[in-house]
Amino acid sequence: MLDLPVANAIFSDMSESDTTDRENPDETRRSHRPVWRDDGQLLQINEIFYSIEGEGVRVGQPTTFVRLSKCNLRCHFCDTDFDSYREMNIGEIAAEVARHPAEWVCFTGGEPLGQNLVPLAGHLKWAKYKLHIETNGVIAPDERLFELIDHWTVSPKRYPIVDGFEQISELKYVVGKSFREDRVQEDLADYVYLQPESSESQYVQKALDILSRHPRWRLSNRIHKVLGLP
Repeated sequence: MLDLPVANAIFSDMSESDTTDRENPDETRRSHRPVWRDDGQLLQINEIFYSIEGEGVRVGQPTTFVRLSKCNLRCHFCDTDFDSYREMNIGEIAAEVARHPAEWVCFTGGEPLGQNLVPLAGHLKWAKYKLHIETNGVIAPDERLFELIDHWTVSPKRYPIVDGFEQISELKYVVGKSFREDRVQEDLADYVYLQPESSESQYVQKALDILSRHPRWRLSNRIHKVLGLP
């Protein structure tokens, strides 16, 4: 467990803001700095809610989700209104998280690496939470996050995963019309999940066909959606 002095040391050294056009993923891929906010003290939060983890290795575990706003991609199947937000400081976010009983906190989006998560992650880690992040892998993470985040889910979409990911717990690929199995970077993670786009039957079958050729990969079925949970 990280003690408070170590946590403070990790997230006290903040840099000047480095703003990059979120509509140009090629630009954001070259930078290790957050794209939209870099001070780490105020974050643009879409919502904070309690549910179960519905996908991947951690499926079924009670989790508080901190959804950060904005994204550098525009995926047609995305069901999140990630452009809306309210600005919250670390204390406000931590207080909202503390209202829920889960020991796991998941940073999701939008694209959470578009903002500086180091101060918030350090605070929550010191408060003994287990931390999970879901990212599209287009923005290289601040290396300090690898001391803080316990579980890394990378879900590539239109672009390969950038350099800088020291650890990836699981890869999650959305299987739709354009998905190609030869683009799966399975050597980067312990587990690979295929998630049929919008659970449509044609993509379920496509995923099953691919799994028959790659028996170590797994199917992700978004169990929270099946159960009608957020």
